[in-house]
Amino acid sequence: MRFGTKISLIPLTALLVAGCIKDDEFSEIPVLEFKSFNTFSANGNDLDSASFTFSFTDGDGNLGSDDTTVVNCFLDYYEKDGDTMKYFPQFQRSYRLPSLTPNAKDQSISGEVSITIKPAPIFNLLTDSVYEWRCTVNDRVGNNSNQITTGILIK
Repeated sequence: MRFGTKISLIPLTALLVAGCIKDDEFSEIPVLEFKSFNTFSANGNDLDSASFTFSFTDGDGNLGSDDTTVVNCFLDYYEKDGDTMKYFPQFQRSYRLPSLTPNAKDQSISGEVSITIKPAPIFNLLTDSVYEWRCTVNDRVGNNSNQITTGILIK
């Protein structure tokens, strides 16, 4: 009889321990991490598009928007100019991330986003300078994420 009591305590103990495990705690300010940048060519020679992929975490789950007029993800283009990277605002790409808020008690979210850059993602083709893309996102209460970068890329 004693043996049966010990076995029945094991599942109860497991339930108590599982109930004490904390959910992931993320900052309420979106945090991005660069994953990859890949270029594509339709004919094998001329660059026509690229993909920029990053992961994100957001502690209050208010990343993205249902409003189709809201722009909340920004890709900025830079090229090397002497010893510095020069920003080309005319080549900035802006996107709308859809609302990513979960229908759950825990609003923390994490995931991965892949953005297609089309047409050709290298703009100043008259130079042989290196380039990079930098990305930030804004959440619905105006928190700006950290800035991530592809790192230096060669044309």
